[in-house]
Amino acid sequence: MPVSHQGKPSGAEDKSSDHLGQNAADVGAAAQPRPHGGGIGDVPPTNRASHGYNGKREYRLLRVGIDSLYLSYYGDLFPAVEHELTERKYQAQSRHPADKALAQWSCEKHVFEVSDKGQPRFPFILQDNSYRICVRKGQSGKLPVAYVQVSSELLAHKRLEAIVEELAEIIGELTESVDAPVVSRVDLYADFETDTNIGAMPREAWITEAGGIDAYSRDGKFTGWVFGAGSNLSARLYDKTIEIQKSHKTYFHELWKRAGWDGNSTVWRLEFQFRREVLASFRIRSCEQLADNLGGLWQAAVKSWLRLTIPDANDSNRARWPTHPLWEYLGQIRWRLDDEPLTRTYSPARVPSLDKLYRMAIALLTSYMCVKGMTVYGEGFIKLMEDCREYHEGWCKDRVGIEFPEWLEQKLNLKVRDFNTRRNRKTIRQEASIPDEVEKDAAEYYKQSKGE
Repeated sequence: MPVSHQGKPSGAEDKSSDHLGQNAADVGAAAQPRPHGGGIGDVPPTNRASHGYNGKREYRLLRVGIDSLYLSYYGDLFPAVEHELTERKYQAQSRHPADKALAQWSCEKHVFEVSDKGQPRFPFILQDNSYRICVRKGQSGKLPVAYVQVSSELLAHKRLEAIVEELAEIIGELTESVDAPVVSRVDLYADFETDTNIGAMPREAWITEAGGIDAYSRDGKFTGWVFGAGSNLSARLYDKTIEIQKSHKTYFHELWKRAGWDGNSTVWRLEFQFRREVLASFRIRSCEQLADNLGGLWQAAVKSWLRLTIPDANDSNRARWPTHPLWEYLGQIRWRLDDEPLTRTYSPARVPSLDKLYRMAIALLTSYMCVKGMTVYGEGFIKLMEDCREYHEGWCKDRVGIEFPEWLEQKLNLKVRDFNTRRNRKTIRQEASIPDEVEKDAAEYYKQSKGE
């Protein structure tokens, strides 16, 4: 799904299948990585080893891992849970902030936001910083009862086995007779540094089974390639340092530095996206089968599906063109997640960083002081708070009809829901409210969303 010619290029929804040939396990066994070039003692790259080519440190592997994981769970939704989620969705659609703040569902250490919207065949959506869980209504043997997207940040923090165990607890609270999850999609990546000018590579240097090749740029600077957008197998090779400026996934910086990154150099990412149809062709269905075949999937994609070559003007047969040293290097990566350095801290809450809040606060304060002609920090801060409270007290009385403290509490509870920091509680007013009131709000919300 290429979002634009700016930022990170990404693949679109699948519309066709691609054929890779051998089973992933067979490819992985037949293509064991071997040392290639480099100085004495150089070894095939892992998460903790760089790799030289022809005696030069042109490439450094910083990290390999799973960037995206989508799992499908089959079973039946508990009737009581369906009733509760229906009520929470109605609350999310309410016109009253106090009711909207209650649109949450908690389980284990997670307090999920219940969305006011669903998606086709999945009317309920629960989300925090760890998981996005789409839940089906009623009973249907063919359709998954839950479709789960595991966040990139969680995958950088917790091992796959632990994630599957935690999800089993969460899905077990939602459903009955649930089977082990089926892997619907996985994205594998390798982050690396290189002296190679990736943007200068000619299009004909790429030999691939993909249906299309697209180049992307941002502010006039090349940012990456996309191969096979819209296919069941696709690939992206892009400037991850630029993409992070937009996605704010700065947790990768810590991981890269622990692998030798200097904090300034460009980091490139090669990422392959495998959807269910491709995974099924490799006889990969469960998370255990996926974990056993990560290296085989990578080898099949790098060696059979996509190859970077050095064009030879004297040879019209592109299949004979030599493989580029960068691609040879990437093809030798040893996929071992057991030695993968993980982030040290993680929270399922979707909170902004304190650094960002501090910068926003100073930007607001200095703007206010400039308008008021003030120069002393303490005086400016106190006066800003006084004026802000006075303004909102009048606004609440004239426009909302409630007192400022109550309005502030409502705003805080909405942030609590958005940020997944704790479970909001009903007020005395809500305990005594008419049961049909929330449903009336939901009906009005539906009409407005449809333009009625």
